[in-house]
Amino acid sequence: MKAWGEAEPQLYRWLLKQTQSQHETEDIMQDVFLKGMRNRERFCDLQDGKSWLFKVTKNHFIDNVRRKVDVIDTEELEANTKLPPVMTQLQTCLPRILPLLTDEERHIIEHCDLNGMAQHEYAKRHQLSLAATKARLRRARLVLKSKLISECKVIQDHTGVCCFKRLGVSPDDG
Repeated sequence: MKAWGEAEPQLYRWLLKQTQSQHETEDIMQDVFLKGMRNRERFCDLQDGKSWLFKVTKNHFIDNVRRKVDVIDTEELEANTKLPPVMTQLQTCLPRILPLLTDEERHIIEHCDLNGMAQHEYAKRHQLSLAATKARLRRARLVLKSKLISECKVIQDHTGVCCFKRLGVSPDDG
């Protein structure tokens, strides 16, 4: 409680400056206080409880900002049912490239990118942190991109994929 008493006015001023909302600031402060109470055994053992409170407050504020991101109503969006011809053709290259990836790379690409599994769901099912899942998916995507460039001769311009050479097709055919 001593650390809370010392830190609370500073935390409140900092949060109020960040949120520009007394209501939101009070909500976050209450959540941080409750978290401190729930973890009081660990919290009381800390040598610098004030630093812990500032860290938890900052993280809670960041989480709130992330939750506020405006969500677009997908019903208002018109689906693009026409793929550019080069993208349709590129789909024929992907099944040939996927087996060239490691099992781990192929697994995460297939689940998250091709089958639409949410990254947090993948993390939960495979007992990974969300950060580890995002890092693995990013690395797998980079390997896949590299293989598409080297094996399918994909060329990109400022708009995205512009052309490529299909595997198993002679230059006269494609």
